Amino acid sequence: MSLNAFVRILSLMYSTQDNDARRAFTVEVLKTEEKMSSDELLRVGVDLLRASNESAAVQAYGAVLLRRAVKSGRVSPNAVPYNDIMVWYFNEPTMGGVLHGGLIDLITECMVFEWPEGCPDLMERLCSPKGQLAHEPRKLNLLCSLTTKFMEPHIGHVPVSRMRILKEAMASYAKGILIEVIQALFDMYTAAGGENSQRCVEGTESLVTDCLTIIANLAPSLSIPEWWEIGLGNALSVLVHWRPVAHEALSTTTSLLRVDSLSARAKDPELSSFMTAVLRSVEVGIAECNYSMLEETMELLLEMPDPILSAVESSVCLACHFTLVVPSIYLAFTSCMVLRRLGDVVFNYINPLEFIMRLATLVEKNKFDPETGSHEEGRILSEQQYGTHVLFNAAFAEFRGIVGQLLSSVARLYPVVSNRFIYRMISTLCDGAGTREDPRTTAGFVTHQSPTYLEWEAAHFMLTHLSESFKYSSDYVPEAIGALLAKQNEDMVLSPLFLNMLSSFWNCRDDAAFNVWEGTLEIIFISIERKGHNLHDPDVSSARKRALTLLINACSQHSTRLAPLCDPFLKRMECLLMSVSTAQHEKSLLYEAMAALTCALPPAEAQYRLQTFLNPIVEMLVERVQTMDQRRFNDIITARTSEFLGHRDTIRNSVCVIAGVLRRCTISPYLVELSTALVPFITQLVNLIHGIRAEELPPAYVGILEMGGEDREQYLPGKSRKSNISGGPVYKARNVLMDLRLSLYQVIGVLSSFIPADRLGGLIQTLGPSAAFLPIHAVRSLITRCLFPVGGAHPILIPGILHTCAIFFARYSRLASPRPEDEIIDSKQLFFFSKDIFTFIRTHIVERKLLIDNIIMSQAVSEVALTILESGTNINDSYRLITTVCIATKHTDKEIQTKVDELAVFVFGRVMEFTVQADSTVLPFRERDRLLFLLADAYVENFPKYTDALRVRFPHTQVEELHAHLTVSSRMDVKRRRFKEFLLRVAGGKGPECV
Repeated sequence: MSLNAFVRILSLMYSTQDNDARRAFTVEVLKTEEKMSSDELLRVGVDLLRASNESAAVQAYGAVLLRRAVKSGRVSPNAVPYNDIMVWYFNEPTMGGVLHGGLIDLITECMVFEWPEGCPDLMERLCSPKGQLAHEPRKLNLLCSLTTKFMEPHIGHVPVSRMRILKEAMASYAKGILIEVIQALFDMYTAAGGENSQRCVEGTESLVTDCLTIIANLAPSLSIPEWWEIGLGNALSVLVHWRPVAHEALSTTTSLLRVDSLSARAKDPELSSFMTAVLRSVEVGIAECNYSMLEETMELLLEMPDPILSAVESSVCLACHFTLVVPSIYLAFTSCMVLRRLGDVVFNYINPLEFIMRLATLVEKNKFDPETGSHEEGRILSEQQYGTHVLFNAAFAEFRGIVGQLLSSVARLYPVVSNRFIYRMISTLCDGAGTREDPRTTAGFVTHQSPTYLEWEAAHFMLTHLSESFKYSSDYVPEAIGALLAKQNEDMVLSPLFLNMLSSFWNCRDDAAFNVWEGTLEIIFISIERKGHNLHDPDVSSARKRALTLLINACSQHSTRLAPLCDPFLKRMECLLMSVSTAQHEKSLLYEAMAALTCALPPAEAQYRLQTFLNPIVEMLVERVQTMDQRRFNDIITARTSEFLGHRDTIRNSVCVIAGVLRRCTISPYLVELSTALVPFITQLVNLIHGIRAEELPPAYVGILEMGGEDREQYLPGKSRKSNISGGPVYKARNVLMDLRLSLYQVIGVLSSFIPADRLGGLIQTLGPSAAFLPIHAVRSLITRCLFPVGGAHPILIPGILHTCAIFFARYSRLASPRPEDEIIDSKQLFFFSKDIFTFIRTHIVERKLLIDNIIMSQAVSEVALTILESGTNINDSYRLITTVCIATKHTDKEIQTKVDELAVFVFGRVMEFTVQADSTVLPFRERDRLLFLLADAYVENFPKYTDALRVRFPHTQVEELHAHLTVSSRMDVKRRRFKEFLLRVAGGKGPECV
């Protein structure tokens, strides 16, 4: 094809307004290029560049054509007249932006192959000493393109064989180039008017950005002392506070602080001043509401090694403290993570009272929710940073966990300050009567979404963690107790919070002097004895249950302090047992409290009191269970007749009392003998409960195996417990079944402490498969209340228990919920269940060091963590646990260590597959990015440990190309990016089958 014909097609392609026509012309142009020989490509490309009478786009296409030809190898780079093109590029005053950009790309592509061998004078032409780059914008643009391409070569853009040559050649010129670039920055800074100027001189903004990009790419090739020698440290320290380019300068500075070699020079004063300059930008970011700048700074701190943070701990502490004024849970979470890493030294630099007050403004539930938040700015930031209510809720729960740890530290170190804050907080707490604006239940109580409840709940959270101070100081404690008593009210929704807050004072070191026990327990008894409320109202029932639970806690955890008060308290509980206003399930809790209090009595008296009420209860249970079959049990649960209703109440109450006694009492020969005799009947009841099938129940009762609709709704955004729940027979049957299930599981859990493991193995094998037929809430109860206590008592059974958990999560990950609401409800339940599993693993396996030299345990923990990860239920905790098992745990047996290393490679591969293949509904974008970066960190830090995981999944040449890119990159953030791009390009581009 002639040049004129090619120009005509290009002109039509660029000028047409019709998309279909443009697409057709584009295809024709590409097909024409494919048919051209090397000589034709070179000739047409050069002729197009010379065609100054054509449009700018047509002329610039010559550069595009030549660049593609060079990159594909169809035209040799030394055949391109790049020297002439460079002269033209430097000197042509009328050159437009399109041609300008095309020539930069063309020259850069040629230099990938030609420099330094074929064009040794390139740097002298671009960046001669005192070359005044500020007045040579085109040279600066080209220099920026070259340094970016040569110093941090991108996958697929630079041949592997050229990477090291280009990087080493460019590094040899780095010092001279940086001197000129810093001078150019100074010239542009001065021309704009210095530190007080609000904008760059017109047309220089992009040049400043190019200079900063060059610095980010070249500076890592110099040592830190050289940065100060050439003035780089001072330049960036000034620019991060110069408003027109503060964010860009901060990005450059943070990129330099991520250079791999810095951790070895953590104590260098130059590095400390660099970090300090960055941290001073936090105040500027807060003043200007530049939250992206704050995010960048906080994320940098989170990535910094501990030695670097410790070297500038005062500046780090102040920066994190300042950030807490921003209404952002993401920023506050990051800041608190950094502060927790630094430890108690934090409070040497920040005011503890101010710190507590700032945290208090952030911990209120729903205040910053992306959908329902009451703080508008905080709601908008949460929407930007988390997107959905579900992701925000998970992050907020983690945030509160870290805040709780920090508050406990403050309370321990500054008990008087903490006590003073508690007193002021309670004194200023809103009236429990609420306001007209508060939404109300049908009984007139404030709802869980009301402003009054949310303020009380936040105060309860603060007091729970700050009450650690009561162990160390009694200052302000009497005043705080008085202030709390003044807030007492009749609202049953607030009552559990009030009672919990009251129980926080049980930690007071001068409890006897302040009459804490008699005073608080008197209030609890009054709460239980209170009349005039509808006992079937869930809020009233919940408040009474909370009072009874606290009574149990007092009797079980503080029985020695209550020893002098045993007789009057036991008599009062006996009176409550006889009261007609005490519900049957409440009597079970009273028996539990009485059993707990017997621990403070002499053994003989304790056994006598237990026998008095426990023997008759056991006899009633055995009498009703020993001849029971599945049909009769189903009739009893559904209360088919009034006789069956009585049997149901007796069985439920008996099992609940037995479970409570076993939970709270010190195991004695009497209890061991009694419990051993009960084992067959307990096992029979468990089998009967698990044997219920929906199709064998009356039609109205089919749903009792599932969680009630009202309870499920509590898991939806903005929903809370309803006070108008129907208390019909189906509702009661479901509650009885749930109570029975929980109590039986707890009984088995306690029995495991004195029954040998070989007798429990069969029970585990029986209960495990039941998980396949039970709903989420029932499986969670089975695992946490029954199997975990068994595993805690007999570690040899733990792998089998974890295998049951893994099977359950694998099954649920394959099930699709029929409605979006069900998806939300199930995902929340699964999330909390996963937290239970990880807590058990941490406390009963990791902390007890059961992973060491135990490959079976390591495999079991890895499998359950992988399954939970792949279900998308709890990404963060799953990966942390995987890291603990496969990396953090060191084994003394070399053979075991080898097997664990093999397991680590297998696990790494599974995580990698999940990260690349998982649907966005399972693995959101932010979480996918985070996982990819964590995988990159693990791969680089443990190289070559995980290379086999890549080699069995990807072509050898592509893996070697990745290794070359990781080798030439000097910054960890760039290595992460390269690793991420590799996985998404190679795995994502070819589809799941390549992984």
